[in-house]
Amino acid sequence: MRTHKGLDMDVILVEILPRLPAKTLIRFKSVCKSLNSVISSRDFVRLYLRHQSLSPSATDKCLILAGHHRINCYQFDQHATTTPTTFVYSKTSRHEELAVIGTSNGLLCIRLIKENFSEFSILNPTTRNYRCIRTLHEELGVGHSYGFGFDHVNLDYIIVVVSDHHNNSAVKTRITSVYSLNKNSWSVVNEIAVAATDTVEAVRRYGVLIDNNLLHWMSWIPELRKHRIGCFDICKNKWTDDVLLPQFYYDLTWQKKIRIVDFGVVDDCLFLTFMDRIEKRDDVWVMKEYGVQESWVRLLSIPDFNCFQIRGGINLVACCQSSDTVLVRLRYSSRLFWHNKVDGGHSEAKFDVAPDFWDNIHAYMCSRSLVHLPGGQLFEHSEALCKSSTDSL
Repeated sequence: MRTHKGLDMDVILVEILPRLPAKTLIRFKSVCKSLNSVISSRDFVRLYLRHQSLSPSATDKCLILAGHHRINCYQFDQHATTTPTTFVYSKTSRHEELAVIGTSNGLLCIRLIKENFSEFSILNPTTRNYRCIRTLHEELGVGHSYGFGFDHVNLDYIIVVVSDHHNNSAVKTRITSVYSLNKNSWSVVNEIAVAATDTVEAVRRYGVLIDNNLLHWMSWIPELRKHRIGCFDICKNKWTDDVLLPQFYYDLTWQKKIRIVDFGVVDDCLFLTFMDRIEKRDDVWVMKEYGVQESWVRLLSIPDFNCFQIRGGINLVACCQSSDTVLVRLRYSSRLFWHNKVDGGHSEAKFDVAPDFWDNIHAYMCSRSLVHLPGGQLFEHSEALCKSSTDSL
């Protein structure tokens, strides 16, 4: 098949369209039925995701700000600027609060919390599509941790819940349950006995995702007085080897002067934020090569006196690839700042949010996405979602 200028349509569909931004492709869907059918197909979305993973610089980014009662989305560029809100997701009266579990391929997984159980929703802020997930009741235990990712082998989106069931005063059973979007069902994939004092929520309750399928949680082992990073492989449906922390962390001398205050991912690399009690500063270390302990390097160091008179640490949100600027969140004040790694300068990041929205706010980066949610519906069809103040992304 050829176009009127002799260019193979296959070349357009396989080599050109998958390289275009999601915003452009969404507009193309309204050109004609055939283009809409092609761009909406699973094969095309798979091709699109592959191209985006090979050229991450071409991926449009969104900044997600999530509070207990609503979620705002902003266009984010590499020059330390943001544009106004593009959509707002708000809790219903049935739920006490909501939280973002994680992001994968441009999708957000949201946990809707009500008393002793959780409901879940997966949504695409680019296409304004969402799908509600059947409830997982909390009979499995307590101390839940959550994660969200993509099984690229089966083209399936997965929610992971890790919960603890106390057997006696010294031992508890840690249960790993997974939800499959393709199967629309929950299943238990792992049960293991652990010490009652072992807590998987030592640093962060929601899993840290690498390569879309490797979920990480940091737990505290009291008897060893050390943290460990456990990894759950979504594609293999099992726990794998732990990820080693920087070598200096295992030095007893260092352990007396530092404290881990955050653990996450930035630019597809794991990062750790250490608070140096002696030097009174926050150091951010990144693992440049996943799984290689020697690849941990210090990305930046922010003295307390220079970091807006804070105590309690920072959360790294994003690095601007075209500059030396990073976006950081103050751990307990919920304020966000741009910090220059070279000269140490900083300025507050401004967002069009209501004053009460800054309480307990969290920040995430999310790519624009074409991923279609089977059985999903538009935001406007749900009482849980407010209309956008501006046009769709």
